[in-house]
Amino acid sequence: MKYKNTKTGAIIETSTRVSGENWEPEIDEEPEKKKTPSKNQGAGKDKSQEGTE
Repeated sequence: MKYKNTKTGAIIETSTRVSGENWEPEIDEEPEKKKTPSKNQGAGKDKSQEGTE
């Protein structure tokens, strides 16, 4: 499990439990990416597929 020190920002990984006022379990969630369409989305064929037909 990973723990983050809220005072220093240090992150450690250990198989044992960490205790102390500045240590919190680190959550391995990736932040959601912005769901804005790219400029070329839906603008025809993918160029990487050109000439394969």
